[in-house]
This record gives sequence, structure tokens and C-alpha cells, in this order.
Amino acid sequence: MAEGEWVPAQAPPRRIEVHGLHLRWWEPGDVAEMLEVVLASQEHLRAFLPWASGYGAETADGYLERTREGLRTHTDFSYRVEDPATGELLGSAGLMARIGPRALEIGYWVRADRTREGIATRAAAALTRVALALPDVDRVEIHHDAANHASAGVPRRLGYARAGEYGRAVRAPAQTGRAVRWVTTGDAAR
Repeated sequence: MAEGEWVPAQAPPRRIEVHGLHLRWWEPGDVAEMLEVVLASQEHLRAFLPWASGYGAETADGYLERTREGLRTHTDFSYRVEDPATGELLGSAGLMARIGPRALEIGYWVRADRTREGIATRAAAALTRVALALPDVDRVEIHHDAANHASAGVPRRLGYARAGEYGRAVRAPAQTGRAVRWVTTGDAAR
């Protein structure tokens, strides 16, 4: 984090329970299962997520190390999303302090064999609620590639307002170079 960048003073909860999902901060012991799930979902994920290409044990270890650093610095609160009954890893979702003061961005991915079950929507709804409950957060955003229609459905279902598009570098095979920005201040998401 560069000096002077905004981060929330308080961290969101370590664990979040939501209907049919359990979210908890990633832990070092999660690396093997994360590697297995990402590799099994690699073709699905790599279309829009550049980190999924060439994914391996070193990538998984590095990610978990960065999540620990993000928790320490309050720049990234990444959660393992799992089935509360079985503990099965369903995906990941997180809150990132990278869009300016008093705001957090939500990111998410779901394993390929569990898409279209509302997992990303329920996880994003839970993260929206906890983010807006933080005393110094007034806005939550979701950004996705313009061609990623599945990701677009999440903020739409949650009542986020579409706040426009912007250009960005193409880093994954299905990316268009246009990102869509969605914003909520909580009124529709609460």
C-alpha cells in the first residue's frame, strides 16, 4: 500500500454466515483444496481472470500469502466461500480497498461445477452488508469485464446502480478491454 492510500480502520468479520453459505478468511491450510478447485475450474476461470492461466502450487501459496498481508494492512479481505454442511470449497469472494476513500470493491469467482446456483450473488450480498456496516465505508462497487454477463447479473440482482464503463488492458482471453462499474451506497442492498 502506498503512503496516503485509504484503508478501512476496522476489518469486517472473520466469518460470515449467510443462507446456504459460510464465508471465512482464507487460511494457510486451504492451499491444497484451493489448488485442486482452481485447476478443475481453470478453463472456466481463465476466460476473464488472468491469474487462472498457468495456475499452480506456487500461485496458490502466493495468493494465500497476499491475503494474509491484505488482512494485516486492511487492503484486501478475501474469503473462502464454502458449503456450511459439507465444508466444500465453492469459490472465493473479497473486499478490496483499491477504489478510493470510503469505498470497497467486491470481487468473486465460483468453481465451474457450481455456477448458476446463486453462490456469487449470496456471497456479494453478504459482503455488501458487512462492508456498509463498517464505520468508514459509504460505497461498495463491483467491476467486471463488459462481456462477463454472469458477473453482471450479480450487482443487477442486488440493486446496484450501473455507473458506466471504462477502458482497461486486456489480460485474459475473453476480456474486451471495457469494464463495467456498479455502485451501491446501501439503500438498495440493505
